[in-house]
Amino acid sequence: MRLLDVYVIVAYMKNIDFINELKLRRDPVHRTILKYLPEKEPFGHYEMIREYPYRMGKYFRPGLILLSSEMFGGKKKDALLTAAAMQLSEDWILIHDDIEDHSDERRHKPTLNKMHGEDLALNAGDALHLIMWKTLGDAVKQDGTPTGWKIFEKMNEVGMSATEGQYLEISWIRNERVYVPENEYIDMIKRKTAEYTVIGPLQLGALLAGASERDLRAIKEWGTPFGYAFQIWDDYMNIATASEKQGKENGGDILEGKRTLLLSHLLSHCTGEEKKKVVSIYLKKREKKTEKEKSYVIGLMRKYGSDEYAKLKAREYGNLAKKLFDKHTKRLPLSRAKEIIRAGIDFVTNREE
Repeated sequence: MRLLDVYVIVAYMKNIDFINELKLRRDPVHRTILKYLPEKEPFGHYEMIREYPYRMGKYFRPGLILLSSEMFGGKKKDALLTAAAMQLSEDWILIHDDIEDHSDERRHKPTLNKMHGEDLALNAGDALHLIMWKTLGDAVKQDGTPTGWKIFEKMNEVGMSATEGQYLEISWIRNERVYVPENEYIDMIKRKTAEYTVIGPLQLGALLAGASERDLRAIKEWGTPFGYAFQIWDDYMNIATASEKQGKENGGDILEGKRTLLLSHLLSHCTGEEKKKVVSIYLKKREKKTEKEKSYVIGLMRKYGSDEYAKLKAREYGNLAKKLFDKHTKRLPLSRAKEIIRAGIDFVTNREE
């Protein structure tokens, strides 16, 4: 490559809009998904199946698959089916999550369970789950090499990890364990978020491009703090960002009883009387909690700097992820995909939605 070409590429890379880059990759993935969504009898059933896929979202996970594949020298057309399967996995998991968490809003609209009831929503989620495996199966067939089965196994691995994290989160609520130490919270988000949202998609993209085991281990090293930053910022944003921006209810984590880093910090710093009241609020069922109680908890989180602590920790993890990313990707060629992924690490700890 000529020196002039390098200067042109570097100048181009300095102006990266991560959300716009995701949008550029979202449309071909969405078009691929639409091919797998039937329009037939019973029409009501298939209309429900299409609901969350039609609401779309940022396509963060499929975007990482395509970007990682590109960074390691792969072709977009070879990664589209796997990216589509990844997005379908998010859509069916969100339907089940919304039922488990008794959520009211998803992507700026009522949740499927609020629209149609838990039984029909659960059934639609099951159907999307089956469609996801059909899509991934076609990706395996398209690949036609042992790598295809590695993709299948990796998707299974990251999905199982997400269920482990979900189990921990739900078990804390069911067992009425309100205070969860920071190290246990980190273990939970490693399974539920880091593996599923960041490490898994990045490794899938790398596998599709023929990356080595060494590359996959390196992705895990820098992808883990990347995933921590993503989830902790999400927890922070839940009380800091208005509902209309984040696409779900402001303070919804409190109403749903989520054990977050903010809650762990708060319970370690507030007075005994305040802790007693916070615990009593978290032990209530969602429908029994009031807006006043939610505001009380948010007020305490701000009073004791729990929100700022989470914000700081998210950015610490983000900075660590960038440092490790630079170390492990130094040997890879200069590319726009590489710089977009790095910009994505900054994005997750600066977003408002």
